Amino acid sequence: MGSLFERSKRVAAWVCIGVIGILSLLPAAEVAPLRTSMGGHVEHLLTYAVTSLITTIAYLDRSRFRIAGGLILYAAVLEFLQRYSPGRLSSFEDLAFSTAGIILGLAIFQLVQQVRAR
Repeated sequence: MGSLFERSKRVAAWVCIGVIGILSLLPAAEVAPLRTSMGGHVEHLLTYAVTSLITTIAYLDRSRFRIAGGLILYAAVLEFLQRYSPGRLSSFEDLAFSTAGIILGLAIFQLVQQVRAR
């Protein structure tokens, strides 16, 4: 077993992943009050950037490509499943912004690692 801090990071990552799943599949009427003024694409970008950053920090022993691939696959599945949630639509653009967010989160992690190494 890892330290409490290590386990906490992993719990945080899975909470982020779970919250994305719940919010992605809620009916549109239930999500509307939770929306920000930033717009859906920015919400996708930022949500997935934070999630990929936290997940990468939580799983330093895992491949970044594997983390990115898993999150992109997850985003794609959720985007497809939105077709079955009342008032929701699947959108390739939303998936593209989610994917960009995942890559952004990994890039931020890499940048911080490089700065810390100096």
